Amino acid sequence: MPSDLSAREDALQHELRTELTRVDTDVAEAIGRALERDDGLLLGGAWSGDDDQGCLLTLAARDLGHGDGEELLRTSVAAVRIPALFDELWALTLARTGDARTARAITHRLVVEALASRSDQEGASVGEAAAAVAPSVTTRSARPR
Repeated sequence: MPSDLSAREDALQHELRTELTRVDTDVAEAIGRALERDDGLLLGGAWSGDDDQGCLLTLAARDLGHGDGEELLRTSVAAVRIPALFDELWALTLARTGDARTARAITHRLVVEALASRSDQEGASVGEAAAAVAPSVTTRSARPR
């Protein structure tokens, strides 16, 4: 693949990861649950397909009990950007690999890794907040009365 396309694919991976960290937690969790159920669900280039396949927002919307991904577009700018970023990444991955199954597996893995990274960041934020509170709590409880 030409270096400019490789650079664009790298940039898209970064942008998609960023937008997945910005989307509402319930939407991110719904995407994760849908991808855990079946790695064949993720579809690039269309809102939805047969057999419950669809783009990231369609999968999340179905998991949350909505009809399609358009329902989630009102939730955030990140939700609006995700389908476009994913579709372009899907197209570049498909062009690079020449195989839809391989492109699906690669993009599935990238999204799962981005969601895991998001969870790690959220866990770190919770851990940092707890650590900030913990010294004062420990100091108080350690004092003799």
